[in-house]
Amino acid sequence: MKSRTFLAISFVVAVLLTGAIFYPGALTEPYSGDSESYSIAHESTEAFNETASQENSNTESVTSIEELSEIQQKAFREAKDQPQEEGRYGPSGERDLEIRVCDSTLIFCDEYNEVPNPSSDDSRYTLVEDSNGETYIVQVGQPAGGATWDTDGLDMIFETVIKLLILGPYALFLIYRVWTVTPPEPTDTMVGYGAVLFAAVVAYPYLLMLTEISLPSWHLPAFAVITWSVIVAERWRSRTKPKSSHASD
Repeated sequence: MKSRTFLAISFVVAVLLTGAIFYPGALTEPYSGDSESYSIAHESTEAFNETASQENSNTESVTSIEELSEIQQKAFREAKDQPQEEGRYGPSGERDLEIRVCDSTLIFCDEYNEVPNPSSDDSRYTLVEDSNGETYIVQVGQPAGGATWDTDGLDMIFETVIKLLILGPYALFLIYRVWTVTPPEPTDTMVGYGAVLFAAVVAYPYLLMLTEISLPSWHLPAFAVITWSVIVAERWRSRTKPKSSHASD
């Protein structure tokens, strides 16, 4: 008979797996939606003049770099380090930066936790004065006509269904083995795999974020197959192998 401590650990693992189903940060993509466009152009460039003219920008309404938040200043500095885009007659002066915004449910972000728009009224265009007194026009967001379908809601539904198919059955299997009044009880393999499964789904977005691993499209179905295989194997072993008695702690 397994010790009460071991059964308690089994139950805790089952509860953690159940909680991971409803935790939106588990088994999710690290970055939400499509990347945001962010570009700047110096006041002396063709891109600055064209954009200011087309958008009727008020050249007297300029925001100082010191007024921006830390994340907005970071995006501005990174954009300045980008090479200039090529126009019809040479460099246009526009410098583009890809902005990836982390999923809001994650506790750690290696990119941006929000869109670094320097505008106080969420305008797409803002004039920013650098610390050296030079002015740049900052453009944030998709260009006109470039709006994309918001799939965040569909992605969340898909992730929840996947977690239900992977974590739900295993959590129920563990709980059943813990509370059943007759053998078999949870095994070391069952509980160990449950703990690894919980750690894997919680660490999943950070693994994708911090490594260069490119997972194949079938990795989530494979994850489900492995989990169900463990359930089937444990049920088969419990039916074919006599239960050995253990002294209770």
